[in-house]
Amino acid sequence: MSEQTIWVLALGIVALDLLLFMVPIVPFLVAYVLVMRPPWFKAFVDDLYSET
Repeated sequence: MSEQTIWVLALGIVALDLLLFMVPIVPFLVAYVLVMRPPWFKAFVDDLYSET
């Protein structure tokens, strides 16, 4: 196996790792809440600010 092939494979593995495991989950969750406005989120916020 040539050295160029080794470098290409290594960079490909690093790129795949970054794409699969470094996905920013919080921005996706925030976008979902802003677009879909799920009822569970309103209930969660109401529970946070309730004075019980």
